[in-house]
Amino acid sequence: MDLHSTVVYRVETRRLALRCWSPDDARLVRAAIDRSDQHLRPWVPFMKDEPRSLKQTGRWLRELRAAFDRSENFRFAVFDAEADVLVGENMLLSRVGPGALEIGYLTHLGFEGHGYASEASCVMVRLAFELYGASRLEVHHAQKNTASAAIPTRLGFQHEATLKDRIVDTEGQLHDLVLWTMFASDYASSPARKLAGELDMVAFDELGEVIRLA
Repeated sequence: MDLHSTVVYRVETRRLALRCWSPDDARLVRAAIDRSDQHLRPWVPFMKDEPRSLKQTGRWLRELRAAFDRSENFRFAVFDAEADVLVGENMLLSRVGPGALEIGYLTHLGFEGHGYASEASCVMVRLAFELYGASRLEVHHAQKNTASAAIPTRLGFQHEATLKDRIVDTEGQLHDLVLWTMFASDYASSPARKLAGELDMVAFDELGEVIRLA
């Protein structure tokens, strides 16, 4: 898996715009996270560090951008393109072993139930398999987070395991971890590939040049 040859910095579909974070998004992020605090806190690991100050948020976004530029983790702000409103975040994380990537996602309060996370996660699946050459994708979530389970189910991931007491929430409580997987050999026949073909997806590199996917 080559995460360094070509890197996607922005993706557009018919209704979404995804792009890497920038430190000057700090005010936008602060407003979204503060509004969604109780909605996100039970399930989103970075909420243990909230509330951050505006300056702390800027430094955090600078760290996320640096990791993006180093091709370590790809975290994207997700916008409703027509309304130009931040609706959530999607990511590809390289912490699950050689040749594999983990898909993460969150939707801010007030934007649930519109399929934003499913569509943006479908974008992540396509980037991972068609551009970065991943052999396996994983989705992890707490067992009680049933809303998160709907996304891998919809995209055609397979439930591989439920592992007892494997993750700690922001209050220090242990939860069972649900693990979903999709292998490259299953991608072509998956619901994710079908949906990807319907999105009119266009990807761009750091110079704004269009990237051709498989």
